[in-house]
Amino acid sequence: MQLKPLLPLIGLSLLGCSGQQAQASKTQELPKPAEQAHLTTKPHIQSIEASEEQRAKLLASGKLDNNLSEEKDKPVKTPLFDAKLIVTDKINVTLQYTNLQSYAVPLMFRSGMTADLWLMDPQGQKLWAWSNEMMFTQAIREVVMPAGKTQNVKFRLPVNMEDKLGKGYRLTAIFAGQATESQRPAMAKVVYDY
Repeated sequence: MQLKPLLPLIGLSLLGCSGQQAQASKTQELPKPAEQAHLTTKPHIQSIEASEEQRAKLLASGKLDNNLSEEKDKPVKTPLFDAKLIVTDKINVTLQYTNLQSYAVPLMFRSGMTADLWLMDPQGQKLWAWSNEMMFTQAIREVVMPAGKTQNVKFRLPVNMEDKLGKGYRLTAIFAGQATESQRPAMAKVVYDY
């Protein structure tokens, strides 16, 4: 077999490979995370314990809600979705949420959980959480909620809680998704008072 007719093709293929290598050598390498460590600083967080008297004052002033302190004067961003809790009987609950925007909203969920439901007693203490009895995939999910679409998440409280429910008890639904292309929250906490 004669190689002479193939020599120009072999030469071009070698030249093409060296051209790609030359292009690759011109790209800059990004610094490795270990090299960037000196560029960032870690925040210092110090917890502060409040006395019962201080807690009572904060609760009375409305600045302490569900054991989390929040400033009431802080501007609240309007959520992207409208939502409500539908209680068909004492233990069957549906979170219904609607995208009222004129555009689709991309969402990211950090697990298989779409929303959680908490049962709070009259003192604001969490008695039960739906997520405590469930297991979820630990994978990031990205979905797009179309404009005008309504979706439901169904919950069922334990039967033994039915007798405890009454005046002063409250259900709170917390949406787990985050809007990826907006600074606004996807949904605010949704509350249902018995």
